[in-house]
Amino acid sequence: MSAKLLHKHRRGVRNESLGWVFVAPWIIGFLGLTITPLLVSLWLSFTEWNGFGGISSAEFVGLQNYKNLFDISTKYGESFYAALQNTLIYTVMAICINLVVGISVAWAVVKNNKVNSILRMVIYLPTLTISTAFAIMMDTIIGIKTQSLINRLMLMANGTTQAWLTTPGQAIWVMVMLCFWGIGGAMLTYFSGMKQIDENIYDAAKIDGAGNMTLLLRICIPLMAGVIVYQMIMGVVFGLQVFDMAVGLSSIVGAGDGVMGRGNSLATLSFYLYNKSFVDGEMGMGSAIGWVIFCISLVFSLGLLVFVQKTGYYSLDD
Repeated sequence: MSAKLLHKHRRGVRNESLGWVFVAPWIIGFLGLTITPLLVSLWLSFTEWNGFGGISSAEFVGLQNYKNLFDISTKYGESFYAALQNTLIYTVMAICINLVVGISVAWAVVKNNKVNSILRMVIYLPTLTISTAFAIMMDTIIGIKTQSLINRLMLMANGTTQAWLTTPGQAIWVMVMLCFWGIGGAMLTYFSGMKQIDENIYDAAKIDGAGNMTLLLRICIPLMAGVIVYQMIMGVVFGLQVFDMAVGLSSIVGAGDGVMGRGNSLATLSFYLYNKSFVDGEMGMGSAIGWVIFCISLVFSLGLLVFVQKTGYYSLDD
């Protein structure tokens, strides 16, 4: 090997080594703060452990935690299926609301002018409110008291008051309604996707007589299919992990009877995970619930990708 090639080889090795030095902090953090906790939680899901005395004191029980979760005749299974039902309802409805309303609002304010700029800011600002604080504020609007706004309006209309948050099967729809508060985030994502589309495509379609709805349905939506897929996957992830909103609503006086609402009316998977892990001290069961959430998220996300690929609008190779 000539001296010139040897020098070039040594410089390449030195540059590669330097690159590893720069990425080493991230790799160490990823292994120590992500992979290791994941593996520990996976092992804990097969044990009974109260969180004290060190992990070595955990008692191995095999698949018993998972069997208890999926057996509706047990106290674990009853709460789990109630939480699963509420979480799936919330996730599906939140995705639909973010998709339909988010795209519609983004399309309405996509043009650059002062009015739309103000509207975009006004629509987005509510998303900066912490979900827990916003849920607690709902006490004056949709609380269980007759003085709450919705109940007073119903009394004025000669109707009867409703215990919105304490009725099983009804409280989850209050959570769904609150999705509209965060529509600004979806609007901003879809707005960014719309701005990436070449205006010449719209101009050409207008010359051919395309109207506003045709531009949206036949041009805009297909061309930003990637953005829609991303937003829907994120909707699945965040929907299956909804926690703070349920906690905030359950903190309203009277709504939290039974920890997760009366009759598990406000139960969600993440809320159930929190209660089993940190309230009841069953870290093994909490870890099992966490891995069930992960598996459901994975199945939903992969299913969504496969479905969208089948439509021909979007592929992983794009």
